[in-house]
Amino acid sequence: MISEKTISILQKYYVFDKIFDLFSYDNDMSKLYDDLKKIKKNSYANNYRFIFLFYDTQYHITPTQPGLTLLNLQRIVAELDIPNYFCLILTQQHIIDQLQQLRYTEATDNCAIDSFTYYNYTFLENCTIDNDLDINVDAISFKYQSLNRIKRFHRLVLFSLLNDKGLLNHGMVSYNNKEEQPNV
Repeated sequence: MISEKTISILQKYYVFDKIFDLFSYDNDMSKLYDDLKKIKKNSYANNYRFIFLFYDTQYHITPTQPGLTLLNLQRIVAELDIPNYFCLILTQQHIIDQLQQLRYTEATDNCAIDSFTYYNYTFLENCTIDNDLDINVDAISFKYQSLNRIKRFHRLVLFSLLNDKGLLNHGMVSYNNKEEQPNV
C-alpha cells in the first residue's frame, strides 16, 4: 500500500490518473491492458505519468531474463503505443537492468520505463526507536523465518518441503491464514 505522504509527493511533480498496483493484475494482465486503454491519450504533457506500484516478487523463466510481470507490462505499454518515457514504476527492488533489457527486446523506445526505488516507511514513521534497546539473543526461539502471506506456487512448494522434512516447528512460518493453509 502506498502512503498518502508518497502520493502527495508524486502529485507535486507528476500528473497521473491512477496508481496501478501490479499485484492486483498478476492473475489477469488483460485487465491492466483494458484499464490503460481507457485512459490512453494521443499526447501527454511532459509531466504526465502512468505510475505502477510493484512490490511483489515475480516469476523468472531464466535467471538472465526479466520477470514475467515486467515483461507483460512492457508488452502492454508497447502494444498500446504508450511511450516508456511516460511510465514510472515505484518498487522496493533494483529493476533498472531488467527494464533496460526489456526496452531493447520488447520496445522501440529511446528510453526504458523508469523506476524509483520506494520503501514504505509508513510503519517506521509512526514508531519511536529506542537506541538503547538491548537484544536478548537467548530469547530467539526460531532458527528461520519464512513469511508467505500471498499465495504463490513457489511458496506452496517451499511450505510443502519444510513440512515433508519436519522443519515447520523449527521456524516461524506463515502461509496466508490458518484456514487456507495447504493440505500437505
